[in-house]
Amino acid sequence: MEKICCILFMMVIGCLSSELVYTDCNKNQHVLHVNSASLSPYPPKIPGNLTVSGQLELGKNISGNIKLEVSIHKKELFLWIRVPCVSGVGSCTYDFCSLLTSNFVSNGEVSCPSEMKAQNLSCTCPIQAGTYTLKPVVIQIPKMSGIMSDLMSGEYKVDAKLVNKDTGEQLGCYHVEITLDHSCSGFGCILG
Repeated sequence: MEKICCILFMMVIGCLSSELVYTDCNKNQHVLHVNSASLSPYPPKIPGNLTVSGQLELGKNISGNIKLEVSIHKKELFLWIRVPCVSGVGSCTYDFCSLLTSNFVSNGEVSCPSEMKAQNLSCTCPIQAGTYTLKPVVIQIPKMSGIMSDLMSGEYKVDAKLVNKDTGEQLGCYHVEITLDHSCSGFGCILG
């Protein structure tokens, strides 16, 4: 579940803020397109509450042999360093539908988060073509130890591509630039 939360968190943040730099880099027709977006506060604070909402359009059904390629780079001083794939988190390639199934299906029962259920949003494949609206939802970003909070905060560039592995068709692509911040300040940050 942590993997899907981290991935979705980065994708949601990347797609849902007019204050972020994000670009639709899909070369084909817009199979996946963000129509509107909102994220508050910006930059997101670790820990803290993050309110997200938005609307996206799917021009075709998503199912089958779909991969999600995620590449994350973090700015350290003046260099952009690639965040490696560690334990399935970071710059990784995922089987998109299997990832959803492994996180939202248990004993054959689909268990979508209540916010998604309430809005009739699918959390497993197939995902039907159509317009999907996410009404404002508050996500709690958990507290991390002082060093982890410091490691997570900073400037990031994220590239995410959704590709049909059977046909090679790129279903969606976004390039995102985001800043994450931690909530503490002063001597308290040193102690975590």
